Amino acid sequence: MNDRQGFPRFAVYLVPPYPVACTVAEIHEMLRKQFGFVAADRFPVHATIKGFYKRRAGSIDPLIERLDSVFAAQRPFVVQFHGYRIDEVGIGLDISRRGGQLNPDLIAVRQSVLQAVRPDIAPDSDFAEHLQQFRAHITLAFRDIPRAMYDDVLAYLEGAPLPTDPFTADTYHLLEFHSTDWAGDWHQSLSWRVVKSWRVGKDSGAR
Repeated sequence: MNDRQGFPRFAVYLVPPYPVACTVAEIHEMLRKQFGFVAADRFPVHATIKGFYKRRAGSIDPLIERLDSVFAAQRPFVVQFHGYRIDEVGIGLDISRRGGQLNPDLIAVRQSVLQAVRPDIAPDSDFAEHLQQFRAHITLAFRDIPRAMYDDVLAYLEGAPLPTDPFTADTYHLLEFHSTDWAGDWHQSLSWRVVKSWRVGKDSGAR
């Protein structure tokens, strides 16, 4: 891909409330300290709504205007925990369901955000994803956790104060990410900043 290395990536995240984020941040820190896993700890605590993508050239203002419209119409909703999400990428907390079915509010905000973001995605963007694969979760460990260690990590987490109470989804961030190695171990040099924050049902945050 042309100029793949030099461009930042962007993402839109649902930000859980402080008690949830604090607990997950502690788990990230302990998995770093006890197992050496660093990838999850390089991110803010979040649930991905739209994952990494490379932007088209040009001002970011039209994107922010579209997202302003999305979140101006968005209302808070309840998110529930349903144990672990475990796959080939890593281990997370499953928040995709409510009442035993996929949470329709999460699906709806995901669709609205995707519609706002799609015009901003560069033709050569990497980190492809598909709507049918969307299962909202809060990552505990990923990318640098070997499959052979999943059982040990899950046993270790039996003593962790995992969040279980439902929470209100009302805060979203647009983030800009930088790495010196997008084609390889990008998580080793990952840095980021919040471009804009939205608190739905309240006045939007400023860039």
